[in-house]
Amino acid sequence: MNKKTIGTNAGIIWNLLSDKEKWDIKKIKKETGLSEKEIYAAIGWLARENKIEFEENEGNEYYYLIIEYYF
Repeated sequence: MNKKTIGTNAGIIWNLLSDKEKWDIKKIKKETGLSEKEIYAAIGWLARENKIEFEENEGNEYYYLIIEYYF
């Protein structure tokens, strides 16, 4: 895995999360076909760019996009 692949996978996950839903790893894995390693690397990329939020509920982690509005 290299930076380009991680960036590409981050784009895939970003597009998936753009539906404004909260996603867990199992659901992301099922929809994308990416491995957990690839998913976590892409989530790290998105987190570093401040484009993703994390939420823990009843022991499960959920991921969703940060929506920014500019006026």
